[in-house]
Amino acid sequence: MTTSMTATGPGWLFVPADRPERYGKAIEAADLAIIDLEDAVRPEDKDTARELLVTSPLDPQRVCVRINGFDTAHVASDLDAVRERGITRVMVPMAEADHPFESLTGLEVIALIETARGVIEADRIAAHQQVSALALGSADLALNLRIRSTGNSTMPASDPLAYARTRILYAARACGLSVIDSVHSTVDDDSGLRGEADAAAAQGFDGKLAIHPRQIDPIRSAFAPRAEELDWAQSVMSEARSRSTGAFVLDGELVDEVIIRRAEMLLAHGN
Repeated sequence: MTTSMTATGPGWLFVPADRPERYGKAIEAADLAIIDLEDAVRPEDKDTARELLVTSPLDPQRVCVRINGFDTAHVASDLDAVRERGITRVMVPMAEADHPFESLTGLEVIALIETARGVIEADRIAAHQQVSALALGSADLALNLRIRSTGNSTMPASDPLAYARTRILYAARACGLSVIDSVHSTVDDDSGLRGEADAAAAQGFDGKLAIHPRQIDPIRSAFAPRAEELDWAQSVMSEARSRSTGAFVLDGELVDEVIIRRAEMLLAHGN
């Protein structure tokens, strides 16, 4: 079993690798800044972007780099730049089980699931020793599935992206990994973002990808335990400490070891 990555919070923000003036702002705003060498950079600008990554001031411990896919001519140069800069986290796009994750020894790998095959193989991807987190890339996945619209308001409850989230969540948890929800692609849609983030938090995800700094605070708010949840957890733990028996009833609810562990989890997330 692999181990979960050491990211510090739920808001993970993409920043184009060829825009180094944005690195500092992204690092300051987000829990993890993802410097993007893939989709955010044109093919003719890849070399310049790598040079900027290597030479620009940044804290290697506060960033991750989305490298280009294993099937591209860019991946070797991307990894050279990552290692030269002392960065220890990479995000692998279009992740599938037969990708050579073993070539990423010494790096924490976030496997970005963006294809139907990747979804089906999520458990095998999560089992790779180098993989420490799974993330969902819904835009590319929707394209791969030929979905005509990704708007949650028009999708039926059984939409295929919901299936992908569930499968990725199970695969990650079975291997003890972190699991991160996809971006909300509309920057000024605060209610839509909050709805997605609330749902992801309720479903058990650890965080959500973002494309703009203004999205980070709503994501953090959604993933933070609510005040009433923390009050409940405090009551459970206080009562548990005062009793010498295992299970007990509190405010009409049976409290046993599972409920106590849930209270402990909420309090840990609230700190």
